[in-house]
Amino acid sequence: MAQPSVVGANFLVPNLTFVVELAAFLLVLFFLRRYVLPPLSKAIDDRQETIRQSLADAETAKRRAEEAEADYRTTIDQARQEARTMVDEANKLGEQLKVDLRQRGEQEYERIVARAQSDIDAATRRAAEELRRNLAETVIAVVHRVVGDALDAEGHRQLIDRTIAEVENEAGAEVENEAGAETGVKA
Repeated sequence: MAQPSVVGANFLVPNLTFVVELAAFLLVLFFLRRYVLPPLSKAIDDRQETIRQSLADAETAKRRAEEAEADYRTTIDQARQEARTMVDEANKLGEQLKVDLRQRGEQEYERIVARAQSDIDAATRRAAEELRRNLAETVIAVVHRVVGDALDAEGHRQLIDRTIAEVENEAGAEVENEAGAETGVKA
């Protein structure tokens, strides 16, 4: 058997195959660096830029959303405050209307009572006048029958007026006595 040569047996010594493989490797590296890496680097850079832009847009959108939410909350708070103000004003207006209507009602009541009192007073005066006329006619008829024709019409009239005045004075005294008695009872 033949012994292998020392040169062929040493793996550290480069041989022609190694040199060809090294040249092919360097050629592939040159080809990759020259034609493959630039478009690939450009695609990677473009993708990184797109991601950066997307992150920036997302951050801007987040900030705008937070601002919009803050504006929304502010607007809602203002609307609630305005609603509370309107309700308070409506309550105040309702109370004022209630007071005004109560005052109008009281004024109307007082006016109606005053009118009724004046109507009652007028009716009382008319009734008293009617009673005087009837009483005067009755007295004249009775006196005429009792006395006869001795008194003339003027004398009759004076007699009637004097009698009516006496009756009114007596009636007024009785009313005052009754009023005093009622006041004494109430006290």
